[in-house]
Amino acid sequence: MNRLERIKSYCCIGLFSSVEEAEGDEKVIINFTRSFQGESAWYIKVPEEVVGGGNLISYCPWCGTQLPKSPYIERGK
Repeated sequence: MNRLERIKSYCCIGLFSSVEEAEGDEKVIINFTRSFQGESAWYIKVPEEVVGGGNLISYCPWCGTQLPKSPYIERGK
């Protein structure tokens, strides 16, 4: 899937950039995990010195859309 098609599968460009294009020096990285206490969850990976580590989220921090139960890349296939 090319970049433009992947962007269209996300709720907004902010979330796309944070999930797919975040670099190691970025302050906020969004990821999806299937292993948190046996459940799927979205989380923000924040450096420990900023706010104490990662936090689970249910809504996009940029546009407020409720996040799906599966990763965007799987939804876009």
